[in-house]
Amino acid sequence: MQGVFKINEAIDVTYQATKATSGLVDVTMQIYDESRTLDGVNFPDVVMTEIGATGRYYGSFTPDAEGVWTVMIDSAAKSGKVVKTFLVTAHNIDSIGDAIVAIDSTMAKDATVAKDATVAKDATVAKDATVAKAGADGDTLKDISDQIDNIDVSALPMIG
Repeated sequence: MQGVFKINEAIDVTYQATKATSGLVDVTMQIYDESRTLDGVNFPDVVMTEIGATGRYYGSFTPDAEGVWTVMIDSAAKSGKVVKTFLVTAHNIDSIGDAIVAIDSTMAKDATVAKDATVAKDATVAKDATVAKAGADGDTLKDISDQIDNIDVSALPMIG
């Protein structure tokens, strides 16, 4: 397997000719789709292009379905064939990386929202605590304490 690739994105294929033979004009790549069928109508043979005078040739194809795709590379001037397979899926490493970045961004935003909600909740709790300190008639604990301090005890009957 040559790697994992994303559906509808071009796959570049490189072929090294035997003994790095340069100048070949008949290096072709046949493409077999996910059903392992040669599909000459949708994927005609690709004539590969040499990279400089290196004996390395390249071509590309764009898979239109998920599954294992196979290419067979051949040259009439050279013996032997090269077969490569490619796993095509709905996602590749780049798209997974992009999704992780998006999730991280959402999580950071959610953390800020959660923090803001906690602050707002804490402010509400603090307000509720202040209200709870007041009596039914609106007096606070300080008001009640001041009222107790101001009671004239001399007017009260002595017990005992």
